[in-house]
Amino acid sequence: MAIKSLNDNPRYWAAHIVTQVLKGQGYSNFLLNQCLSRQLLKPVDQDLLVQLVYGTLQHKLTLDYYLQPLIKKPQNLAPLILNLLRISVYQLYYLDRIPDRAIFYEATQIAKKVENPGAGKLVTAVLRNLQRQGQKPVQTADPKNQLSIEYSVPLWVIEKLTAQIGWTKTQTLVHSLNQPPKNAIRVNLQKTNLPDLQQQLATQNISTQPSVLSPVGLVSQQGAITQSSLLQQGFYTVQDESAMLVAPALQVGPQHRILDACAAPGGKTTQLASYLEPGGQITALDLHATKLRLIEANARRLGVQNYIQTQALDARQADQHLPAQSYDRILVDAPCSGFGLMRRKPEIRYLRDAKALTSLAKVQQDILTSVAPLLKVGGLLVYSTCTIFEEENQQIVHNFLTTHREFTLAPVVTTWPLKVLHRGDFVQIFPDDFQTDGFFIACLKKTR
Repeated sequence: MAIKSLNDNPRYWAAHIVTQVLKGQGYSNFLLNQCLSRQLLKPVDQDLLVQLVYGTLQHKLTLDYYLQPLIKKPQNLAPLILNLLRISVYQLYYLDRIPDRAIFYEATQIAKKVENPGAGKLVTAVLRNLQRQGQKPVQTADPKNQLSIEYSVPLWVIEKLTAQIGWTKTQTLVHSLNQPPKNAIRVNLQKTNLPDLQQQLATQNISTQPSVLSPVGLVSQQGAITQSSLLQQGFYTVQDESAMLVAPALQVGPQHRILDACAAPGGKTTQLASYLEPGGQITALDLHATKLRLIEANARRLGVQNYIQTQALDARQADQHLPAQSYDRILVDAPCSGFGLMRRKPEIRYLRDAKALTSLAKVQQDILTSVAPLLKVGGLLVYSTCTIFEEENQQIVHNFLTTHREFTLAPVVTTWPLKVLHRGDFVQIFPDDFQTDGFFIACLKKTR
């Protein structure tokens, strides 16, 4: 019996979302939330949809390795049909509970409906062949290529990481990427405390554990923590454990004037605001007014809106619009390639290439150069990214210090003594260190 409608079909929506993601039309988490909010799917189908999208993106290069011998010209396939095959192979090889017949039937019917009967026959033939041959181990002659295909990380990323952190660490890092990400939250101490919030979450059947990185963090493997009413009431905000280390590095005083140069969506902005008292103030910049409204909404929810003033401004032009030496602290949480987020946003590994690092490095350098005159003598500037490559991290800081002799490196302060995080003069967290996002933090002091 043919499928009557695709609207309530999780496999169709999975193929559709993966197609959008790989075309660069949106991040997986945003597109999934958009789809789920339409309430077209039953809860069990919602869970399947999420699993199919993330699983297919996490394993894309491995899935293509299995498909490649059976599809001579994948570029000639309609993108949605190619992604339908990918999600079908993911189900066939990575999910135990779904019968093969259900995978074949659904994929064939979807292909017929979105394309034509010929597409349905192709899908059936490919999947039958894969079923007959079974899942064979990935085998290539080159160890780096083997690692790339087996863990679905582009070869250029493997080669760059190997050159920068060594082969052993690279192996450990990529081994960790396809594990489910933890759900981390930062407790709003303006409204509650960790033990009380843990108890409140427990009454909603949400189990949490204290973060090992931040005294204001809780972690959970349950996605429900991001939908609890306590979130909307401002008792906590969603923030990765690594990101919680940035605000303490600024060593904020209650009366400080702070510039947050790249502030949206406001996680670090609101954390900084929690340290302030009347007289303290944050100027939060973002290029887009829509993103500023997101910061303002988060600030109101958490009750720190009185300490935050937003301004639509390109941080690369901050020195042309803001007064010199007017800030005690400056945060540059710079736009970056985001490769530290590969576990949480698996598509990042496919959507950016090595050339992007060069263009981003110029943006990062320009922002630092623009905000440098705005810092008071004796003030601190913290530079942070959610990436793991030296071109966007250590090299940016080195280049800045070379051209700005009035700055020197200062120790990166963390609330807890986490020595394992300090690599040289910086904090560098890799995704395998604590199963968190990858993050980089440097602290610079203006001495004259």
